Amino acid sequence: ADALGKNFAWFPNVHQSRYSTAVPAACGFMAGTAGMMLARRRGSSVAAATAGTMVPDLGDGRHPVTGLLPGPYPVGVTTVQLDDHARSDPECGGPRALQTEIWYPAADEAIGLPPNRYSDFLCRGALLEFIKRAEDPDAIGGYRKGLTIAELDASWQNIARRDVPVRDPPTDERWPVVVFSHGSGAFRASYVYLTEYLASQGYVVVACDHVGSSRYTILNGQVIKAGGARLEASQADRPHDMLFLLKSLEKMSLGADSRFAGRLDMGRCAVAGMSFGGWAAAKVVDIGDPCIKAAVLHCPSLARGDLQNKVKTPVLTMIGTEDTVIGEKGNGLCQEYFANAQGPRYLVEIKAAGHVSFTSCEQYNPHYGNGIGTSRSLTSPGETYEPLPPTESHAIVNSYTLAFLDAHLRAKGTQKHFLENNHFQKEIVYSFEH
Repeated sequence: ADALGKNFAWFPNVHQSRYSTAVPAACGFMAGTAGMMLARRRGSSVAAATAGTMVPDLGDGRHPVTGLLPGPYPVGVTTVQLDDHARSDPECGGPRALQTEIWYPAADEAIGLPPNRYSDFLCRGALLEFIKRAEDPDAIGGYRKGLTIAELDASWQNIARRDVPVRDPPTDERWPVVVFSHGSGAFRASYVYLTEYLASQGYVVVACDHVGSSRYTILNGQVIKAGGARLEASQADRPHDMLFLLKSLEKMSLGADSRFAGRLDMGRCAVAGMSFGGWAAAKVVDIGDPCIKAAVLHCPSLARGDLQNKVKTPVLTMIGTEDTVIGEKGNGLCQEYFANAQGPRYLVEIKAAGHVSFTSCEQYNPHYGNGIGTSRSLTSPGETYEPLPPTESHAIVNSYTLAFLDAHLRAKGTQKHFLENNHFQKEIVYSFEH
């Protein structure tokens, strides 16, 4: 098999796109307007978007998932399977395979086409088994009792259009790259608030299912869930999954995938991740790959340890004060990581946020807890608290993440200036050292 992805050759129609793309964006994020964009809308009601319709906004053009105005580019999305022949799967003996999503700036012909459906992440539901097993309580159905893929197809809010042409970068430029790693037992598509927003701002964002550690994935036509020998090896595998994705994208940029050939700037790459994925991103920085110019860590589970080297790479760390997953100890380790770093470093602590505030899980279950809906408090044991609405927490995360990446991958001075201030007043605690 080709090491650069089968594009689901076992089902020939999967890669023939339904052509879908982004809501046209009149303007992108402006550094001075973050406070305005976080204006509270707790009483507003946003209708669910159905497949084939334009995603609703919050009344002023802001997206109901990202909380911000979209960037200047339409967004495309594609799914590939990438096989790492340098590593073997501990259960099947073949190469380590990764079902992978790529979000990217799309060409203008994407505008007005129907948006991506949730089932498109499941090989478009090409086989009934893909849907049935996704609805199991140990898979996507575990986010909420009774959740169905048909329901998600009708309600999933995103602006990406599937398999539309990749946009040519501006003259003398190429698109910088971000590799994202999901949390333990999560799913690669459960962070669209971030991945799509960055793509709309001119980044190519790639995220795989870390097989064994993801709640659901499809490889070579077979559904695979979390657990087993793959899960036991996940701490060793995850950082190398991320490095493999970077190598794969480099080959795509050199011509292995004509869609991305000559369009990716592999000299401007960042790693990012949430929870277990945040630790994996930190480990990639620790390994010291020279192509990594920045890292974004969302509530990273640094208690996993095994980080040995001083951090000189620019790092943005974001945590939630009420996070009951990594807990007080985990937040403390993040603060130590910030204090001990030797390069440019930034620490954002969202006060009324929990672990799941850094995901798009509100689309599965608006009462999921730990940062989505009424949640158990970490700081006041035995009590509950009301987290920031996802739109607001996502606006904070996206504002600082974009400014950080723009400053350190694109050398935008205005965004570096943005990073020197707390733009969300009492909602966050903010520290930085350039």
